[in-house]
Amino acid sequence: MSVKDTPTLDADELLAVRLATAPGLVRPGPSCWEHARTPIHALSMESAYADPQLLRDLGGRGAQFVQDLSVDVIVGAETAGVPLAASISLAAELPFAFVRKPGYRGHEPDEPPVRGADVGARRVMLVDDAISSGTSVERFSASLTGVGAEVVAVFVLVDMRDVAATVSPVAAALPTASVSTYLKVLDHATTNGLLDPTLHKLTVDAIVNQWTDDDPRWDLLPVTSAGPLALPLREACPFAGATPLADDGDSRG
Repeated sequence: MSVKDTPTLDADELLAVRLATAPGLVRPGPSCWEHARTPIHALSMESAYADPQLLRDLGGRGAQFVQDLSVDVIVGAETAGVPLAASISLAAELPFAFVRKPGYRGHEPDEPPVRGADVGARRVMLVDDAISSGTSVERFSASLTGVGAEVVAVFVLVDMRDVAATVSPVAAALPTASVSTYLKVLDHATTNGLLDPTLHKLTVDAIVNQWTDDDPRWDLLPVTSAGPLALPLREACPFAGATPLADDGDSRG
């Protein structure tokens, strides 16, 4: 599906295509993601916020999700969830707040973890750019619960649980909606000429089927879209395929 085929797409699918084809969002070429995971095409989620019309429509999609949830406050996860949460807040006409990254040390003694609207004893929707193992969602939710909020749902741009080895129980239990999934982003990027079809097929196979370290197909994967490297991917990216580490609290969790 491509942007050119808009008559055949419903509104949600068209928005997913627009997200996947936002300039700079998909960074072609498998890379060492978080230094301990199977090489995947990195996503620069913040690129989705560059286009004001796209950001507005992403907020509208989040506002649709929140309609039946009796949510009091939209809370953005620092930092990449903040612009999206603000857009949803405007579209849904609900108060906005943001929650600091766990462990944040500010300039004030005892600086609160949440800024903006009061979330105490209120139902909130947590907004981030992505979710994978759910560890970040769990940590942000703990921060919100610690100040008396009730986290009732999660909204993200890209749900990456389709390529996650495990998902935390807290994240699995929360109602979660997204604009797209990671594999769908790659599909749309390939259809629209942003990813080489052969490279796309190989990387998806590597992710989904969890290639072993001695699989000879690793040497077919360049680290960038410019072509094969002088070094095999196994040497250029020595952590590729290693045992996944716990999320460090960034927005990819």
